[in-house]
Amino acid sequence: MGSIELVVEEALRRDDLSLIDVRSPAEYSEASIPGAVNIPLLDDDQRHALGLLYRQAGEAAARRAALALVAPKLPALVERVAAAAGDKTALLYCWRGGLRSLSLCQILGLVGIPALRLKGGYRAYRRYNHLRLESYRLESKMLVLHGLTGVGKTEVIEELIRRGYPALDLEGLARHRGSVFGSVGLGQQRSQKDFETLLLHELDRFHGTPYLVAEGEGRRIGNVHLPGFLVRAMENGSHLLLTASLADRVRRIVEEYLPPSLSGPELEQIRHAVESLRRRLGPAKTEHLLTRLDQGEYHSVAEILCRDYYDRLYGDAKPGRYDFAAEIDTADMHRAVEQTAALIDKLNHACRETTREKGVLVK
Repeated sequence: MGSIELVVEEALRRDDLSLIDVRSPAEYSEASIPGAVNIPLLDDDQRHALGLLYRQAGEAAARRAALALVAPKLPALVERVAAAAGDKTALLYCWRGGLRSLSLCQILGLVGIPALRLKGGYRAYRRYNHLRLESYRLESKMLVLHGLTGVGKTEVIEELIRRGYPALDLEGLARHRGSVFGSVGLGQQRSQKDFETLLLHELDRFHGTPYLVAEGEGRRIGNVHLPGFLVRAMENGSHLLLTASLADRVRRIVEEYLPPSLSGPELEQIRHAVESLRRRLGPAKTEHLLTRLDQGEYHSVAEILCRDYYDRLYGDAKPGRYDFAAEIDTADMHRAVEQTAALIDKLNHACRETTREKGVLVK
């Protein structure tokens, strides 16, 4: 008994499907299709054990062992899929559209629950995204936010998104702040595959907007790489400089990285990050920072790091690096967001006027 398969392009066009990822939790956490619910047939240990058995005893032995593991779970799996799908049709996928999605799809059919499979599984979806990114044409112009550490670039981006402006929170997508302290308190950084999936999803969401806002980044954020077309668009876009006093910046850094709720593991992450700067800062200053960190003198630590490390790195935040469209002080964050939004509206209006005039000339 077979099952109906959908190719990736058709599956993404439909809104009557509920995506069900039947891979192991580790596979799902590394990369998945946005919106998919993980209902694994096998847990991580079981998948690993079956892989070893497959290599040692062959496919038939591995299949029989898999049946013994999965059979007792089937009633619960069926109920979980039915609950997750609701009034939509379940679309199941595994790594390459093989036995895991096929077997569960057949069981669902036997008990009268409609279900489809994604042809080629997650691997086909990944290949589809990779090809799209390779040939992607970004039609929107970029407004790029620059500023020293602590000026509130991410805060401005997040507030613009809340207000409905087309903006990319690239560090949020990467789950990394782009520095040696970038992963503190954020958990494991997203994989390149998951980052590209989420980025493409956001680009599609904002397709056709005159301007797209993003924070200035290099070619990498932590371990993930930005696609070349986006790096070039940011370099050639309009640029906005955000500024703030050292005192305001230190306050924001402490609030974000060193809040009262700071846990032991997070503090150890910060210690490790400071240690990694030993060659740049020198042993004396590094030990001084570690001592102040242990004593809870967080404002002092943040100020020293700003003055003696970060401010020397941010050449793109200095007047003269770009022809900045505006310079906005973020001491009053609400006012700074209002001014940024007004600039976006002005740029959008100018872009639309230019497009309209070109259309008239063509006619």
